[in-house]
Amino acid sequence: MKIVSCLHFRPAQLASAPEIHHLYSNSPTYFHLIGMEVPTLSDVERELEVLEQDPRRRVLLLERDGEVVGYLDYKLPYPEEGAATISLLLIREDLQGQGLGARALGELESQIKGQVGRLFAVVYGDNPAARRFWLRQGFAHLRDGGPSLSWYVKELI
Repeated sequence: MKIVSCLHFRPAQLASAPEIHHLYSNSPTYFHLIGMEVPTLSDVERELEVLEQDPRRRVLLLERDGEVVGYLDYKLPYPEEGAATISLLLIREDLQGQGLGARALGELESQIKGQVGRLFAVVYGDNPAARRFWLRQGFAHLRDGGPSLSWYVKELI
């Protein structure tokens, strides 16, 4: 695994839809694992419009050297006060395994520390790599929410 530096967060906006769509198009395995096709550009635009209506939801583009390499979608507070939930941490498929996901998670934890005591993560579909990732990052399996959803939790000290 490479040591990653210079990872920056940029809030996603409606104008970010083409960049997110490009990221999704370069990450087809994730969508296959959750049983759906890669979203179209108009799907991404609709999703961004919906997120603007939820004041708890935050969506960030992860950039390295000015290039979008990932996407982070989380809610704060959710599912309860004093907690946040990561709905999606997606690193572009050809860049996975380089430490970008762990670095992004570390940055997020630094930013929300003091605001929350618990951080949840959800894994959709049959995604053993995602489950291993969360466990390696210090999360514990909390429960399964059906055949295609698993919850993980980490106490932030």
